[in-house]
Amino acid sequence: MCFFRKRKERKRQEREARLAAQSPPSTTRPETTKAVEIDKVKPSAPAADKQKNAKPAKYHVSQNKNPRSETYRKWRVRKEGSDKTIKYFDTQKAAIAFAESLADSSGSSIVVHKLDGSIRKQHYDKKK
Repeated sequence: MCFFRKRKERKRQEREARLAAQSPPSTTRPETTKAVEIDKVKPSAPAADKQKNAKPAKYHVSQNKNPRSETYRKWRVRKEGSDKTIKYFDTQKAAIAFAESLADSSGSSIVVHKLDGSIRKQHYDKKK
């Protein structure tokens, strides 16, 4: 079967599944209902696994490199995967101390970056 026929068939099946989910169960055929129920179970199972295995996000300490910003060349603390900065600092040491407190409270670690953006220290832990 060519690509276009497969795509058309897939869209038809998705449309039927949506209609079957919206209509009352008495009007649908049992075979269609079973297929829809199986499709609904498959995507939710990996999502449940991701929540169980989810690790706390790391905190990154890096320098702001945007020359147009009023916080240019200040050290910032960000959460991994986020574009939003939590807080800006004048020194790297102060930023690391703040990130450590956040990481300790959430059970995660921090990543410290150099001036050029490369990683200086990963899984940064304070020696006790």
